[in-house]
Amino acid sequence: MSVRVFGIHLPINSQTMLPALCLTALLLALFYLLPQSFTSLYYTPASVAEGQWWRLITAQWVHHDAPHLWLNVGGLWLWWLLYIEYLPKGRYWLLLLPIMLASTAAHMLGPQGYMSYAGFSGCLYGIFCYAAIMDIGAGRFSSWAILAAIVLKNGYDLWTLPADTDIAIYSHLGGMAMAALLAAMMIRRGCAARLTPRSN
Repeated sequence: MSVRVFGIHLPINSQTMLPALCLTALLLALFYLLPQSFTSLYYTPASVAEGQWWRLITAQWVHHDAPHLWLNVGGLWLWWLLYIEYLPKGRYWLLLLPIMLASTAAHMLGPQGYMSYAGFSGCLYGIFCYAAIMDIGAGRFSSWAILAAIVLKNGYDLWTLPADTDIAIYSHLGGMAMAALLAAMMIRRGCAARLTPRSN
């Protein structure tokens, strides 16, 4: 099935929706069905110091409250809508893991490292950055505007907000940095050709 949005034909089917549906289901299940999982999955300096390194990845999957969760779910579906025809396939979804790891590690090593961390926003910034760069690499330069907005938003937060803000500035920065590195490597290797091109 194809739906036309803003002049672009979007191939909406089970294959294109599956990644976003799976990510959404995981985020919602951990929050609503397994709320007790939060205490063993979110990042705290003490827990990582004790050797619970899995929290560098699992912290991305849990949320402090419902508005926090639904803001990230909304961002995930906006990303899917914008880049539905440029989503990676198969094993390329494993790129989420280094983005998540870099996101939480940047929080841990930055000025906010003494604070706890939970939420998908660091990964979300990363996948927006990754998809925008891949889109640009495939010849669609409108993604420059999206990439610029992401960079400017994070730059504004970094410049104006205090280190003890609730916004995970360094997590966002870490996700974006890893995503940019991965996208550059993929384009260099010619993997942009493995992505489905947009219809004109």
